[in-house]
Amino acid sequence: MLSKEMAKIDWNSKTSKEIKNLVRGLNPIMGAYALYNDKKIKLWKVEIVGDGSANENSVPGQILISNDKQGLYIKTIDGVIKVVEIQGENAKRMNICDFLRGNRLEEGTILQ
Repeated sequence: MLSKEMAKIDWNSKTSKEIKNLVRGLNPIMGAYALYNDKKIKLWKVEIVGDGSANENSVPGQILISNDKQGLYIKTIDGVIKVVEIQGENAKRMNICDFLRGNRLEEGTILQ
């Protein structure tokens, strides 16, 4: 049985591959989610893009890049993931670049 607690991404214990598999496994049923400023954002599709060696000073769950040109990159315990599809709280599911044109996710913020 799937529960809402299973869908919450634990940035401090999951690897990039585990997060990607969680997101993929919960799509299209409920979506994996994280909290940004106490608001739920659902991640519907992500890609693993790096091993994180260039971002040694950042912590898991930290937003590294957030703009409508490059997209959204988040640090994990062993690398970096790029968000491809996202859904804001009480919003529709959309491509990350479209989402970031109308919503601001601050670089350096740590997702919960």
